[in-house]
Amino acid sequence: MSESTEAAPSAAAGSARQPTDRAAKPKRAVPVLLFLFVFCLVMDNGFKSLNLPISEDLGLSVDAVSLQATLAGVIIGIGAVVYSSLADFISIRKLLLAALSMVGIGSVIGYLGQESFAWVLTGRIIQTAGFAAAETLYVVYVTKYLPKKDQKTYLGFSTAAFQLSLLIGVVGGGFIATYVGWTALFLVSLIAVLAIPGVLAFVPKSASTRSSFDILGPFLIAVIAGGLIMFMQAFNWIWLLPVAVGIAVFVWHISTHANAIVTSEFFKYKPYVFVLLVVFVVYSVNLGFVFVLPFLGSDLFGMDVAQTSLLFVPGYILAVVVGTLSGAIAKVLNSRQAVTIALAMIAAGFLVPAVFTDQWIGFYVIGIGLFGAGYALMYAPLLSTAVGEIAPEKSGVAIGFYNLTINIAIPIGIAYTAAITNSRVSFMGFASLASSERAASYATIFFILAAVSLLALALYWLLSGNLRRSGHEIYHVHTEDDDAVAAH
Repeated sequence: MSESTEAAPSAAAGSARQPTDRAAKPKRAVPVLLFLFVFCLVMDNGFKSLNLPISEDLGLSVDAVSLQATLAGVIIGIGAVVYSSLADFISIRKLLLAALSMVGIGSVIGYLGQESFAWVLTGRIIQTAGFAAAETLYVVYVTKYLPKKDQKTYLGFSTAAFQLSLLIGVVGGGFIATYVGWTALFLVSLIAVLAIPGVLAFVPKSASTRSSFDILGPFLIAVIAGGLIMFMQAFNWIWLLPVAVGIAVFVWHISTHANAIVTSEFFKYKPYVFVLLVVFVVYSVNLGFVFVLPFLGSDLFGMDVAQTSLLFVPGYILAVVVGTLSGAIAKVLNSRQAVTIALAMIAAGFLVPAVFTDQWIGFYVIGIGLFGAGYALMYAPLLSTAVGEIAPEKSGVAIGFYNLTINIAIPIGIAYTAAITNSRVSFMGFASLASSERAASYATIFFILAAVSLLALALYWLLSGNLRRSGHEIYHVHTEDDDAVAAH
């Protein structure tokens, strides 16, 4: 339950700029932008929960069908960086119009090409390139055009809307797939195009004057992430070649170019580097339940996608409650305590269904509740630890790359989860109460995801201990500024 799409590199820029033309009343555009933010998140999360019906209709393996979620996830991550950078010299209005055109074109391609996975995947990629703009430009608009005193309120709307969209996307996608058909989600996505008149009427034409942005950096990250995802499809080592080349060129790029997506200077901050490592590990399991449960529900409990989606409702509601109370919790727990408890909850969330795999469906509700609450509790203190020693004027770039790391970790995690699911390994069945070989296979998946979560916990304790011995601040005391960081 990631909050990663809420932040873009330029989103923490500070004071709002003086509006012009239609931006003389900048709040008029907020309802349109917030609608697009929520709607596109709902659609994207809806598609990510449809791997089972797509694989059944098109005769695809689990790891093959995962591409419609993994490659789309990479585009969301890269798109957040690209659109927030483009917004510095192209008007948000033009960017949104282009994005909505891509949503329309991609949705039509996906629907008309529903008999071919190649066309479905093409449609998803084009469509998601449009979704990425709506998910990013709301935050950019708020920080550019609204008075600073109002920004926390409107960014708070995005935080609440983000959590709500996860719930609506998974549940809505499940019900549409079950009672209408998964292809209908492409048609529902076309509703976004109806927002074009609102964009033309209320979103300003004005843009900033910056003349360049980093194209190579996001491209290299896409090459690295895409190579890793394709490697996990069939463990073909040839895909590691572009990964190795991409990493080498990326290191050279950020070391020699001042306008890079992130410069080598940021990697001199130990807390930032250490937290990025923890973030990459723990967020790789972020959509573990969303991906596995539709297959598991069908195989072990005879549930359809709609019924399976309802298992997420209590957990998402709990995540919203914990996220809402994060400020109060931070006054009781310091950052290290909060992150430690959160990571333990995430691991426990996987261990519950790992042990009681086919015993009672309610164990999944309990597991998802622990899992969701853990992520909600972890986000703000982990982020504040990462950027706490970075100068305020550089925090926007730091937060942007932090969230990009999350957005890249999630699809890579889906890829390896799909590979494990497709392999049907069951070597951890002995530690479970699973009563069948298939149940033992699912138990093994959850044990592996729990192990990844515990690895993140071990890394955090190891690295935070190292930071403490080096004199870095990790026992962070809550301040009002942390609320703003969490909102971004």
